[in-house]
Amino acid sequence: MSDTITRHTTAIRFLLLALGLPQLLIGLWALIGPHSFYEDFPNGRGWVAALGPFDEHLVTDVGSLFIGLGVLLALAAFWMGRRVVLAATITWLVFAIPHAIFHFLNPDDRTGDAIANGVSVAWTVLGGLIILALLRAPAARAVPAREGDENARIPLVPLDTRHPLTRYAFREARKLVGEVPDPLRVHAHHVPLMLGYGMLEQATGKADRVPERLKALAGVKAASLAGCEFCMDIGSTLARTHGVSEHELRDLLTHRDSARFSDLDKLVLDYAAGMTRTPVDVPDELFARLRDHFDEGQLVELTNEIALENYRARFSWAFGIGSQDFAAGAFCVPPEPAVATA
Repeated sequence: MSDTITRHTTAIRFLLLALGLPQLLIGLWALIGPHSFYEDFPNGRGWVAALGPFDEHLVTDVGSLFIGLGVLLALAAFWMGRRVVLAATITWLVFAIPHAIFHFLNPDDRTGDAIANGVSVAWTVLGGLIILALLRAPAARAVPAREGDENARIPLVPLDTRHPLTRYAFREARKLVGEVPDPLRVHAHHVPLMLGYGMLEQATGKADRVPERLKALAGVKAASLAGCEFCMDIGSTLARTHGVSEHELRDLLTHRDSARFSDLDKLVLDYAAGMTRTPVDVPDELFARLRDHFDEGQLVELTNEIALENYRARFSWAFGIGSQDFAAGAFCVPPEPAVATA
C-alpha cells in the first residue's frame, strides 16, 4: 500500500500552500531587509516595532526560520506523502500555536491592528488543524451485501475480526485507501503470509527512487493486460493521485501511438507490457534502453512494482475478486482487448 494521500488531496495541498507561501515571502523580507521588516511589517503598520527595540540578529534569524517553514510546507504540498504532510503540519503547529498565544496575550494597543493580527495568527493555527482533520483515516465504508461469496470464491475475513494482527492490518489499510481491500481480507485467512505480503507492500510504497507517476503508469498497464477487475479499479484511482490524467488512462491501450506520453513513458509501458505477457517478453534491446535512464536500484524498484502488480492481479483473478468501486464515477481503464476476448 502506498503512503500517498488519496483523499482530500486538493484541499490539503491548498492549505499547505496557503500557509507556507506567505510565510516564505515574509521570511524573505525579514532576511533581506531586516530593518524594513521591523519598521514596516505589515504594510507599514509597524506590528514588530511595537514589541520592542530592533535587533538585527533576531530579525534575520526569524526570517530564516520563516523561510524554512515555508519551504517545508511547500515541499509537503509537492510530495503529498501522508507522513511528510503530517510531519510538516505538526512542525508548523509547534511554531504557530505558541506564536498565536503570545499575540493573544499581548494585543496591539490599536484596536484595528489587534483584530487583524488576531485573525491572522488564528488562521495559522486553524489551517494546520484543518489539515490534521483531513488527514485522519476516513471511516470504513459499509460493505454491501454481495451475491454468492462476498465478491470472492471464499468468504472474506470479517471486518470486525478479533485477531489483533489482522485488525491492525485492516486499520492501516483504511488509512491508506479509505477501506479494507478485498484481497487483504482474503490474505487474512493466512496471517503469516498476510504479514509477509504486507511488509512487501509497505517497502514498495516507501520506495522513492523512481518517480511515482512512472510506477503508476507501469502498474495500471500491467493490471489492464492481466485483466484484473480489482486491480484496474484501484489502480486507475491511485494513478490519478500520482499525476496520471484521465486522457492518459484512456490512451493506455494504444500508448505507442499516443502523443500524450513521452518517450520515457512509452519505454516504461513497453517494459510493463513485456513483463506481463505469458511468456515474459523483455528483449535485450528494450532492457538496454531502460539502462540508459535508470540505475540498478531504480531498475529493481520499477521491476518490483510491475512484478507485484502481476502478483496482485493473479491472486485476485484466482479468488474471483472483482471491482470494489474505488473508481466509481471516474474513468477506469478497461482490460486489453486480447484479454477481454480471452
